[in-house]
Amino acid sequence: MRLFFVLLALFGGITVSRGQYGGYTADSKTAGDAVKAAAFKNGYQYLITFEETNAGAINVNKQTNYLVVYVYQNPNNQAVTQRAHLMTPDSVLLKQYSAKPDNLGRVGTAAVSRLRFRTRNFNGGDGDTRPVKFEANPKATIYVFYKKA
Repeated sequence: MRLFFVLLALFGGITVSRGQYGGYTADSKTAGDAVKAAAFKNGYQYLITFEETNAGAINVNKQTNYLVVYVYQNPNNQAVTQRAHLMTPDSVLLKQYSAKPDNLGRVGTAAVSRLRFRTRNFNGGDGDTRPVKFEANPKATIYVFYKKA
């Protein structure tokens, strides 16, 4: 009977401790809220969020500043591959218009990195937008913000 109460207390303690700490999901939400608050404070407007994915794409406008934030889990400290690049079949242009983010830090188990870029005037009569692709490995929640230059 005594062993039953000890096991019951132990199970209750484990349940309470797990309930107080949500792990990566809670850390990811906290990091996302902090990212949004900082972006809005710096004059950026929200564009889109890609939830836990390896890729996403948007059309960027000319003369606009973009802020792209990756929130991801990396428990084994594996190699992280994140980048944004112009979607083009021309490998020279692809290399020229590619960018890699810098690490901002961690919120618990959620790692955060940031990428900023500014678009110029687009040459040619192809319109006022260009497609840009975001890549992330491991999967990340990708937040995209913009503001006119």
